Amino acid sequence: MIRKFYLENTKGVIFNFNYHSGILLSDVEGLGFEFNLAYLKYGHLHKTVSRDTPLLEISGVLNYLNGYESYDKFIDFINQGSENLKLFYETTDIKYVYVDIVVLTKTEIKDGILRSDIVFNKKSYWIKERQLTIDFNDSVSGKIYPFKYDYLYQATKEGKTTITVNGSFNASTIIEINGSVINPELTAIQNGKITSSLRLLLDAKDSKVVVSSVPNDRYLKMTKGSTETDIYEFQDFTKDNFIELAPGVNTLEFKSGVMEQTQCKIHIFEYHLG
Repeated sequence: MIRKFYLENTKGVIFNFNYHSGILLSDVEGLGFEFNLAYLKYGHLHKTVSRDTPLLEISGVLNYLNGYESYDKFIDFINQGSENLKLFYETTDIKYVYVDIVVLTKTEIKDGILRSDIVFNKKSYWIKERQLTIDFNDSVSGKIYPFKYDYLYQATKEGKTTITVNGSFNASTIIEINGSVINPELTAIQNGKITSSLRLLLDAKDSKVVVSSVPNDRYLKMTKGSTETDIYEFQDFTKDNFIELAPGVNTLEFKSGVMEQTQCKIHIFEYHLG
């Protein structure tokens, strides 16, 4: 199995470690995980009372296949920013981890190749992104009247889908609702119980509503035309609103509150230990 590594900076610029770029990343260590555990002793038994994830390092060796030409190319990349990089690791799937470059040693020639050691601070779990769109059912809720204008009595169109979330922790989401809404709702259900729910007290036409539960970037905003508005105050505060999905099978139910063909997209961020 061939594995690939590459970096992406905050500007979206990607640097690949491969023959085309002239730099290979080898001898990589620290791709796994480590916990700091605390225990209480009960007789001859120990009970785990807390679990913490320390700041870990990922290290490796950079091999500059074209000598200082390759080295200069990498220096140009990190001069654009060496913090909050995404380090991608691709095998049968693609995951990334947030890192800072904390060490890049002086270059030296070994076995005829210019090399240096590199060390990253690993700042997150490994993240795998997925996206789904909730499609509408043909049916609608509410009583159907046999009149020409029966749609006036139909409360909403509803969409429902089921997804299996992997990873070791609750997945964060970015919810994007495109179209018209009246008090839209999104509910996550697992084993027959509601685990997370969103409801906005909002009446909007032809808008884009985005709600992010990503830990370091939580927000609620609405865009109409070229105008973006913070809609934090329009939450139904009886709900948690920042949707997180527990590992396992989740059923997602979406209600737009209108009869128009409103679309709900869900961007999922799974968190893996390795």
